[in-house]
Amino acid sequence: MGKRHTARERERLIELVRTSGSPVKLVAERLGISASTAYLWMKRAPEAPLGFAKVVPVSMSTGPKLTVAVGDAVIQLEPGFDADLLRQVVSALSRVPL
Repeated sequence: MGKRHTARERERLIELVRTSGSPVKLVAERLGISASTAYLWMKRAPEAPLGFAKVVPVSMSTGPKLTVAVGDAVIQLEPGFDADLLRQVVSALSRVPL
């Protein structure tokens, strides 16, 4: 039976892989974790938070609006928009190559 790792070790590896851009194998070696274990953790890890969407300021002269850019897609939101629908749209866009 192999070494047992803590949840914090798994979280740290996943975070380092996602933020550093380094290969899984290299990060695993630095942390003393086998590459096969690291690849398994990455496969089972929940999706990364959406880090590609940004809020784009819009002139207030046309009324209060919020513009969200997701890749090349731009979504303009009016006051009273449906936040659940927006989450679904952004989630769908994150899975489609733009």
